[in-house]
Amino acid sequence: MENKFLGIREIAQIAEVSTATVSRVINHPEKCSEQTRKKVERIIKEHNYIPNETIKNIFSKSSNTIAIFIYDISNPFFTNLIMELNNICFKEHYTLLICDTENDIEKEKEYLKFCIAKRCIGIILTEGVSNKLFKNIEIPFVSLDRKEGDNVPFVTSENYHIIRKIINYLHNLGHHKIAFVGSKHKFVSVEKRYQGYLDELEEKKIPFKSEYVYQEGDALDTKLGRQALNYYLSLPEMPTALLCANDMVALGVINEARSMNIDIPGTLSVCGFDHVLDEFLPVPLTTVEQNIPKIAEELFYSLIEHPNIPGEKIVESIFIPGQTCARVVGDGVK
Repeated sequence: MENKFLGIREIAQIAEVSTATVSRVINHPEKCSEQTRKKVERIIKEHNYIPNETIKNIFSKSSNTIAIFIYDISNPFFTNLIMELNNICFKEHYTLLICDTENDIEKEKEYLKFCIAKRCIGIILTEGVSNKLFKNIEIPFVSLDRKEGDNVPFVTSENYHIIRKIINYLHNLGHHKIAFVGSKHKFVSVEKRYQGYLDELEEKKIPFKSEYVYQEGDALDTKLGRQALNYYLSLPEMPTALLCANDMVALGVINEARSMNIDIPGTLSVCGFDHVLDEFLPVPLTTVEQNIPKIAEELFYSLIEHPNIPGEKIVESIFIPGQTCARVVGDGVK
């Protein structure tokens, strides 16, 4: 038998009721008699009827769609976050709309218009430079590593203390020439990591050298890592360890080092942040693992539960000592 998609009119005709009755059974079953409800539900099930969500949304103030604005969809961290959120949305009967903004305010404007037209029930904003675009929008928001005001729930990983733990780890390996690679943009997470770097250097009485801080890139990607390594190679005194703002930057450093026959970690120790690249590297990266499943949960439930007092939720991070750092022996690394 050929499959045929029936509309609400056909379902009403088969059930010998009005289209309004079918609509009530679908949207407000509590307003129907039990006999009518069971009859219509049986016919809907028999004929595999699927409500037209587009039409429903037109007449509704909201849909079951949640949008996520992604800063860098090429980063495996965000890919993994999307997968976790999508699983939660599927389980809770929501649809996830992915908006790849590339930190471009014009793209964010267009995506926001689309979200309003789509009647999105809420928006998740991920890492990016804050702006006033979302200030007077009635759609509920929750943000990841992005400050959008006191009335917006804010989720972040533990960025500050975990970086201090990495610096302490490097210090115990004998490193005193520790560099930091970040971005020229003031990303919330990177600023916290940078502050942890500065404070732990001071705690360990390691002299701060401004030339060891490379914050030039627009994006935290492999290109930035390659550029950073070439910059450090141009210095009179090269650092012995690089602390990269995320794993993608660390991957760029490592790939560039391999192309130059620079031994990692024999010549240079490298650390990342995110723990999303084990399948892309010949040896495990020394990094920090963000709890992506927990982050996804906090984002989703903070959005749909509408807390009376929006606050900051910090998700614990874990230091992962990989195989890209080595002990300093004499003036070099062994």
